[in-house]
Amino acid sequence: MSDLENLDDLIAGNHNFWEQAAGVHGTTAEDRYYQLDRVIAGGTLMTSIEENAIARATAAPLDQPLSQVAGLDILYLQSHIGVDGVVLARAGANVTCADFSAVALQRARDLASTIGVSIDTVETDSRNLPELLHARFDMVYVTIGAICWIDDLDLWMSQVARALRPGGTLVMFEIHPVYQVFSKRTPELVLDFPYGDGGHFTESGSGSYADPSSAITSTTTNFAHSIANVVTSAVCAGMRIDRLDEFVELAFDPRGDDLLQQGGDGKWRLLVGRGMTPADQPEGLPVAFSLIATKV
Repeated sequence: MSDLENLDDLIAGNHNFWEQAAGVHGTTAEDRYYQLDRVIAGGTLMTSIEENAIARATAAPLDQPLSQVAGLDILYLQSHIGVDGVVLARAGANVTCADFSAVALQRARDLASTIGVSIDTVETDSRNLPELLHARFDMVYVTIGAICWIDDLDLWMSQVARALRPGGTLVMFEIHPVYQVFSKRTPELVLDFPYGDGGHFTESGSGSYADPSSAITSTTTNFAHSIANVVTSAVCAGMRIDRLDEFVELAFDPRGDDLLQQGGDGKWRLLVGRGMTPADQPEGLPVAFSLIATKV
C-alpha cells in the first residue's frame, strides 16, 4: 500500500499514537500488559511462544529458552519501550532496540538502567534501516503487533534481511491475520478488516491495548498481511523458512476487547461457531503465529 497518496499522513498518525503510548505504558495501575515490576524483579513478559521460538532459533533447551543468547548481537525491531530487549540483554545478548518513537527509546534506556543492563538504541523507520544496522546481527527479534503497522511488507522484510549477517535468523511472534479480520463479537459478530495484501483500515479512538482508560487519543491505520504474504516476503528477501507455527490459544488477550474468551485453563481463544453438537464449544480459530527464518 506504499502508493497511497496520503501514506505520510497515515504513518504520522501512527507515530503520534506510539509516542503517546510510550509515555503511558507501564506507568499506571490500570495497565494490563506492561507489568514492569515483574521484569525489574528478574522476570519476563515473554510468553512460551516467544521463548520457544528463541530456543529453537538458538538450539537451546525449551526449558532454558534464553540460555544460548549470550554473546549474540540481537536487533529488537519496533521495540516500543524495550521490555523484551532488556530481558535478552540480562541473559547476555548484545541488544539494539530500534523504533521510530524517541519517547519509547528513552523509556527503554531508563528500564535498562533500572535493571542494570546495557542496550543500544536507534531511532529509525523500520522500513528504512540506516546503514549502521546493516549486516550486524545474528538475530532480528519482532514481537506481537509489529507488522500490522507496516504498509509495504516486502520493503520491511528486505530491511530485516539487510540487518542480518549471513546465517542470521528472524524470530517473529505475531497476531494471526484470521484473528485480525474480526472487529467485535457483540452485539453481533463483525468482520471488517482485510485478510492480507496490504489492505488497510483507519480508525479514531482513545486509550490503548494496554490501558483502554488512558487519555491517549489517536487516529491510526493498520495494514493487513496474510500468512502467505509473510512467508513470500521472507523468501523474496533471501531468507529460508525454518519453522512456521500457528496457535489457537494465547496466555494473554492482546487486544483487550470482547473478541477472545478465557477458558478455565486461563488461556484466551477465538471461539466462533456452533460446535459439533449443541453442548460443544466451537473449535478455536488461529490467533497467533511464530516464524523462524534464516538469511541464506
